[in-house]
Parts: sequence; C-alpha cells; structure tokens
Amino acid sequence: MEALSAAETNRVTKKVVEYFAEALARRVHGVHPRNPVPLLPSSNLKKISYEPSPLEWFACMSTDYAIRDVLNVKKNKLHLIEISSLVDFWQRRSLEEFLLHGHHGMPLSFQYTSSRPKLSKNDDYLQENRRMITEVVQRFPVDFKYRALFADSVPDIVESVLRLERTSEDEIIIVRWVFQLHKLLALEGAVDKVLSKLKDLKPDIMVIVEQEADNNTDDFFYRFASSFKYYLSLFESLELYATNLSSLIWERHLRWQICNVVASEGIERIERHETLARWQQRLYGARFCSVSLCSNQFADFLYDFPAYKIEENSGFPVLLAAGHPLIFASVWKPANAAHFSGENIGNTDDTMRGTDLNHPITIQEESTSPVVEPEAVSSSEFAEPEVVSSSESDDDNEYVYNRIRGLTHGKIWSVEEVREYLVSPFTEKESKRLSRWKSRQLTRNVAGRDKQLNVPDTSLASLLRIPPSSTPIREEKQYYVDDSVINAFFDLLKKRQEKFPDWYRRNSSLPTWTMTFLLSGKWTMTKLLSCINIEEIAGTSKLFIPLCLENHWILICVDMEKRGLLWLDSLNSPPDAHHTEKATISEWLVKHLLPVLGYRNSQQWKFLQLKDIPYQTNRIDCGIFVMKYADCLAHCDHFPFTQQDMPHFRLRVFLDIYRGRLPVPPSHVRFLRALYNI
Repeated sequence: MEALSAAETNRVTKKVVEYFAEALARRVHGVHPRNPVPLLPSSNLKKISYEPSPLEWFACMSTDYAIRDVLNVKKNKLHLIEISSLVDFWQRRSLEEFLLHGHHGMPLSFQYTSSRPKLSKNDDYLQENRRMITEVVQRFPVDFKYRALFADSVPDIVESVLRLERTSEDEIIIVRWVFQLHKLLALEGAVDKVLSKLKDLKPDIMVIVEQEADNNTDDFFYRFASSFKYYLSLFESLELYATNLSSLIWERHLRWQICNVVASEGIERIERHETLARWQQRLYGARFCSVSLCSNQFADFLYDFPAYKIEENSGFPVLLAAGHPLIFASVWKPANAAHFSGENIGNTDDTMRGTDLNHPITIQEESTSPVVEPEAVSSSEFAEPEVVSSSESDDDNEYVYNRIRGLTHGKIWSVEEVREYLVSPFTEKESKRLSRWKSRQLTRNVAGRDKQLNVPDTSLASLLRIPPSSTPIREEKQYYVDDSVINAFFDLLKKRQEKFPDWYRRNSSLPTWTMTFLLSGKWTMTKLLSCINIEEIAGTSKLFIPLCLENHWILICVDMEKRGLLWLDSLNSPPDAHHTEKATISEWLVKHLLPVLGYRNSQQWKFLQLKDIPYQTNRIDCGIFVMKYADCLAHCDHFPFTQQDMPHFRLRVFLDIYRGRLPVPPSHVRFLRALYNI
C-alpha cells in the first residue's frame, strides 16, 4: 500500500492510504498509541488565533441553536454539561459565543461542567484556558462556576457522568456530547448505564454531535472498507478549508482514529461510530424523545462553507460533502419530561439581576480516575530514550519500545543497520555537550547521570582526547581508557539488552579485575568462581570478559550458542601469543564456570582467535576496539568499522557513559516514530 501510494498524484488520497497502511502495520505488530487521544504541544493549545474547522462550526452552531431555545424557560440556574473531545480553545470560543448570544436570557447562576481528555503532557495550556474562561465570563453579570473533569478513558467518561447531580429543581440542565458518546460502545453496558443516569438527571435537552459512519462491527474487512471510504471523504472535505492549526489538529486526531479503528480490537477499539439511524434506535429504546433541528437554521454556515450541504434526516441536520454524510447533530430529552415552555425572560429587568460584573467565579478541576491524576499527565513513567539520529526526542517513545518487544523477535541485523548505528552523527545538543566538556575543569569526582557506573571525570576526559592520525603520538597514556570506562560500557550493553530483549543478544560480562586476579595468582579458580553471580550470567548468549594484558586490551567472548571461546585481539597478535594466559583462562571457564552454568562437555570448548575483524593501526585505541567488538557481537557477527571510526567512537562512548544509556539504532527509531508519530 505504501509503495502504491508513492505514485498517487492526489495528495489527500496518498495521505489516507499511508495512514491506513500505518494502521495495518500496527495491527500486525500489536503496537498501539499510549494515549487515548493524540497529544499536542501545549504551545499550540495556548494559541488564541485558532480558526475552527467546518466540523467544529457545525457542532457549535447546532448546539447553540438548541441552547438558545431552552433559555426561554424561566429558571434561576443553568448547568451546561459538555462531554467533548474537541480542543480547549474551541471550548473557550463556544462559551464566548454562547454568552454573547444568550446572555439576555441567562439565569442568575451559570455552572459549566466540562469532561474531556487531557490534550498535552504539559499543564500550562490549562492555566491559559482557565485565564481565558475567567476573562470571558467577567464580561457578563452571572455567578459562574467552572468544573473541569479529565476523562482519559471510557471508564473515566462513564465515571464523570455518574458524578453529575442536579442541585435543585429550579435549574436548567443542558448536556451536550461532542464526538464522545460513540466511545462508550467499547465497554459493555456503558451506554445503557450513562443514558439511565442522564434520564434520572432530567436534562432539559441533550445534544449529540457524532460522526455519521458505520464501523462498529467485528467484521474487520467490512470495517476496513467502509472506514476507508468515510475517512477519504472526510479528509477531502477538510482539505478545502484547511487552516494551519485546525488542519494540524484534525489530521492528528483523524489519523489516530484510523489507527484505532483498524489496529485495535476489544475494549481498546474505542472509535466505534454508528449511523444516525442506529443512534435513534438506541435513544428511543432508552426512553428519550427527539427534538427537531431544522436545517434552515444553518444559512450562515452554508454561506461560509459552500462546499458543504446540510440535509435533514428525521428532523436532524446531517453535514455532507460531495454527497457523503460526515457528521450529524441531534437533540433529545427524557420521554417523560415536560415539553419546553415558559415565558420569555429575555426582557427581565437588569436592575433585578444587578449590573455589577464582579460576580463570583469558581474554577474547579478534578480527575475522574484515581489512577490518572491531572498532574500525572505532565510526566512519563518511563525515562526518555536518547535518539542518535534526531535532534528531538519524544517522552513517550520508550513506552512504544516496551510495547513492541514482540516486533523484532529473532531480529537479524544487517551489516548496513549496524554500520548506520555505529556512525550515527551527533545531534546539535550532543555537539554542544561535547564542546562544554572539552573546556571543563576536571575534579576527579564521579561524572555522568548514573553515579552507579562510578566513572571519574578524569577517566571520561581521556575519551575526549583524539590521538593524531598523521603525526607521531606523544604521551600515549593521556589517550588510554581505564577499567572504569570499560566496565561502565559493558554494564550499558547489558542494560540495553534488558530493556529491549528481543532486539539484542542476551549478554553479560565479568569485571575487568576478574581475569587480572586469576592470572596474577591473587585468587584461586575456586575463589574466583565463588565471587561470580551465577544467576546474572545464566542463560546469556554472549559472556564478555575484557582483559588487559601488558597495557593492551583484549576481548574474550564466551559464545554459549556456538559453544566456543572467542579471542578478539585488535593488534592481530600471532595465534601462539599469550599461550599461558589462554590456557589458564580456558581451564577456569571449562572446568569451573561452564559446568556450573549447566553446559556439559564444556571441555571440548576451545579458544578461537577471530581473524576477520578490524584491527587498530596505532597503539592507543585497543580499549575502544574492545568495546565496539562487544557492541557489534550484541547485534550480530559483523564488525563494520575501521580505525578511521575511532575518533567518532571515542566521543560516542563518552556520551553513552555520561547519559548512562546506549542510543537506539536509527533504523528502529525511524520505524517506531512512523508508527507512533501521532
């Protein structure tokens, strides 16, 4: 589908095809967005110059007309309850329009209860929203109370409705659902429970604005086909009146809907749209009766958006584009409630209401779930992964990584992928950090974010020194990497594999001092074995043992899968070199460690000195070679690097240890962001 869409000349069709292809990929791999709605940058949510889309205008105008009719009832209190998925600045604009057009008939007391999902991880847009609501309401002579409920899931929506109460009989109650009621169909019995509660609440009217679609079916192929036609029509209509911010928000929202409709099943599939006819059956069955909305009330809308048409269906307006139904608006009231009546109080004497604009304004926010508190949305339960191929990072990416473990089960890394990972360029942020550290005064204190790695800044500093390649090297020791750097890097290899177990070969390592103590005779083989945590290395695919012999780093890899002992020497020493050391290490491994790990016939395991590996051309970079040998073996059996890559590797290892984690390969970042970039 993606390949075919590349040749598509129609921009909208191409976009919709790509979104459905993405949704199919999510369905295949079981990868779903973490959040119930696509999150937006809080900076966008604070913009006042937002121009609503035609869909929002239709929802707003159909609602406002119904509300104005109800305000003719002579009561002292009004409670407007809105359960909506639209962005908060639509809420501000709708409230302002409502007050401007309806304030002559406004009761003395006005309560506005809003139930909606959190739209950003940052809460600062909520502060701006509260400020704007206060600013709008202060212009009108009403006692105002604003109550915000944050409902991020279907159970939260249900709970927010069950909390609603009528304060007195002398109260107009208006309930309006804007693109939210259909989600209750995902939870068995939720619609009946909510409608029963609202019927007991006895609202004067209940306005429902929903998408006129038919995808609430378990028949996947029918759902896919009908949804594709619907969303193609919807995107084509929005393209005609696209504005920068509204088009961005609606595109993200509809893209998320497509993913949910196609990729999800069960209770996680919350985008369950039904036709107006089906909703009529449900509401009539719940003992609600309909209130007609005449389509001739939308003359202004049709003048502003001539590409749309509004048709009347059973007294309800349906918005169409190019002959395709998109959304509908309907108004209901409990079947046993009295018909709307009462004197017009629009001419009530203002002196009785008072003209003082300093009426009390109460703003209250609360969460409908004990698990998801409002402040919890601004932070992530997971640490932010470093991404080496982009200057930006996403707080939620790690959640996707954790959900995608089954995606790359048995992953086979290509040489190109490993090479791309090894030489990924530094981001602007990383380059600035390196520059700051090069001019930093050393203190011999432990450096980096993960203090448990226990690497002094003097040891890290050696990685920032790049040996010359064309002139003789003087004072070689300033470029050496010591045990603290080597041990820290191998700890990071293990942590990366534990975080992404299906991406990397399971690996573990022994500290650098283990072989030093064994070869020096300081510890016996039995004593050394007693100091090894067998549980940590049991079941590993690769056991790395970094070893320093005569100021030269060598890597020993115990390959549990191939039943072999690998000797990786970046100086390409002769096979008979270090014969005594190899014999001692081999004896300890095959007679002591491997039998404890459960490997029989381990005495047949022999040392194999790998030859098809890159070699160093100076006497400085052996430690870097050892770390990158192990890094490659954690991926595959390829070593796609050379001596020319050592300057880059030095700086990369510095950043890895400083941050306390290894970067994610760019190939996986691209794939995951394509899946999760909503």
